[in-house]
Amino acid sequence: MAATTTALRLRVADSFRLRLPGVHAIGTLAPDEGLVLVPCRAVHTFFLRQALDVVFLDARGGECRCVHSLPPYRVAGAAGARMVVELSAGYCRRHPDYLDRVHIGLRTAGIYAMASG
Repeated sequence: MAATTTALRLRVADSFRLRLPGVHAIGTLAPDEGLVLVPCRAVHTFFLRQALDVVFLDARGGECRCVHSLPPYRVAGAAGARMVVELSAGYCRRHPDYLDRVHIGLRTAGIYAMASG
């Protein structure tokens, strides 16, 4: 990965109280910001005004599924997923190395230890 990579800042929703509102609580995600929901294997975009890129990961950080620009009022999930990273729509297409960026963000946020529990 290039030295000029912009860090992906991940907010953590690791309890039911934090996961329930999801992105609704944040509003609009900044281009370099995401929300990680753990544990989680499915999400919805009901009542959102914007689409989201959604990356489903297993407990080791392996990609189970990536949904590009999931529109409002949709549901998506992935078998085997342990956590979900919600990003601004188009993030994954703009950054072909999105999975590396997500992994760096997860390590920085200390998520891998939580996901394995």
